[in-house]
Amino acid sequence: MMLQHLQVVVSGGVCVGSPIAGIHRYEKLHGLPFNYINVAIVNQGDHGAFQKLERSEIKLVDFYKAFGDELSDPKNKLAYRKYLEKSGKSAPKDIPDIAVDGKELWDMMMNETERVDPIVMHAIHRLKDSGRFITAALTNNSETAQDQNKTSDSLRKIFDYFIESKVVGLRKPDPKFYLHACKTIGVEPHETVFLDDIGMNLRAAKKLGMKTIHVKLGRSEEAIKTLAGLVNLDLHDSSNSKL
Repeated sequence: MMLQHLQVVVSGGVCVGSPIAGIHRYEKLHGLPFNYINVAIVNQGDHGAFQKLERSEIKLVDFYKAFGDELSDPKNKLAYRKYLEKSGKSAPKDIPDIAVDGKELWDMMMNETERVDPIVMHAIHRLKDSGRFITAALTNNSETAQDQNKTSDSLRKIFDYFIESKVVGLRKPDPKFYLHACKTIGVEPHETVFLDDIGMNLRAAKKLGMKTIHVKLGRSEEAIKTLAGLVNLDLHDSSNSKL
């Protein structure tokens, strides 16, 4: 079904490789339980080092150690067990103490963001070329990511709006960040469709009335197919087709 009067809001994270892939590589390299680090990051709430960095509230020189110390804290074991139980998965009897190198992990996460997703970028170009939509990137980023990610300048030129957590001082999934973006663009939440790769970001957007599409890791073509149906526009890139 086509939705009328949609503007398109796209998370910066779905245009490039996901830092989550870097997290999984770090876990595999160091023999850590799958998704343990991601759960530990979320477990820090709004005031963790990662969250502060994306709001420009902590300097890089202080971030690495704080990031590693937080993720190495044994209290994350309980959060991980709860995550497994909620997911219907069995928790291991014993989770060993974990020591995370904050800088090594962060570098691996940021290396993933240097890869552009050609399927998503083709869709963005098609949307812009149609002349029917406003495109915007709503991205959680940091000075570190900006320095390391060589694709940032090119992405800024593609989108009509490039709205950054490090500039605004807010980050997804804070509802105020989405509302700030809508006000900046000049639309109401119900006039947007929001794509993201993280569930909590999508849930927050949906509560505000945004139409949401989950871009699953390594499966962006499925998400773009869903988007194409909503906007009634062929966004298919045959040169990168996986379906």
